[in-house]
Parts: sequence; C-alpha cells; structure tokens
Amino acid sequence: MNTARGGVFCLEGSWAFDGRDLTDKASVEQQLRMLEGAGECGPVIHRDVATREEFEYYLREWLKAKYRVKYPLAYLAFHGSEGTISVGDGDAGLRLDELAGLMGARATQRIIYFGSCSTMAAPEAELRGFCKSTGAKAIVGFTKTVQWRESAAFDVLLIPRLLEMTNMKSAFKALAREYPDLVAMLGLRMATKAWATDQQPAVQAMELPE
Repeated sequence: MNTARGGVFCLEGSWAFDGRDLTDKASVEQQLRMLEGAGECGPVIHRDVATREEFEYYLREWLKAKYRVKYPLAYLAFHGSEGTISVGDGDAGLRLDELAGLMGARATQRIIYFGSCSTMAAPEAELRGFCKSTGAKAIVGFTKTVQWRESAAFDVLLIPRLLEMTNMKSAFKALAREYPDLVAMLGLRMATKAWATDQQPAVQAMELPE
C-alpha cells in the first residue's frame, strides 16, 4: 500500500428514500475499499449516517486533531441539491452555511468532497465563503444530477488525484483534460477560498492560471 497518500473519512446517507428499499446494497464503500486495497488511498473510515444527530457526531470526530493528518479527505455521500446535502428522509437539507457553522475553523488544509447531486451549483461566493470560514483547502463536487454508475466510476479516478496533488487548480485541469466527458457529464466543480471553477468545467479548465 502507498502509505504516502492520506486516508478517506466517509459519511454516507441512506439511498433508500429515493425509491430504493432497504435491501439495496448500493454504497460508495465498495469503491473506497477497492482504492484502499490497491494502495490508491490511505486507510478508509466509513460510517453509515441516517440522522442529523449521527452526522453531527461523526463530523465532530473527523474534525478532531487525531484525524487531521491521516484523514485529510472527507467524503460526504448524500442526496443533495443546490448548496445543500440531505442527511436523512424528510430532512429539509443542510445548507453549506449551516455545515460551515458546525465545522467552525477546524478544517484547515482538509478537502471536503460532496458526493451528491448539484450541491456545488451554489453561487461562487457561497463556495468560497465556506472554504474561508472553515479553513478548508478545497471543496469538490458536482453541479448536476449524477447517476450512480458514472459517479462511482469517477470516484476511482477523482479520489487518488485529490489525495496526491497539492495544487487544486492543477488537479482540476488534469481531470478535465484526461476525462472531459465524465467531468462535463457530472458537472465537476472545485472551490477554494481564493477561486472557484464555474459550471462549464471542461471549458474553463483550459483557462485557469496556475
């Protein structure tokens, strides 16, 4: 295993309330374990989350100092909409500013990956403000409604790149150059406190200064 790469701390919501039932085995944990076993990421912590209370508990755990170096990437796998993630059935949606309030300034040099539909379709100021208030190195996710098969395939390509590259603009440009169809289909978007890509990622990637 490549121990130089950091690990992934994943919180995953139930997919049952989008029409699936509880016998459905769909989970992002499968691709994460594959990456872990292949040495494409460090150790993986995966927790299923069904309520807001569970989500807040595990988020506080990830933010503790003991996880800072070993688990630099949080993967939040939930249903979503513009600027929100939905933690449980009937949840009104946790807005980015609410999430930032829960995190405080404790995400310094960490990356948050929203594995959810449309969360990153929020205005640029909101995305950059999230990074500024939390100290996050970057936030990553999608501006469009994503399908399970395509997003699962892209996880295998995206997560190692996020963990191995220190320059997020370079990471974004490389992904858009190497996988333009997936990047465009999913609406990949990144943001830091200083910049955010727009909602035409494959086009803008070639225009980003280093």
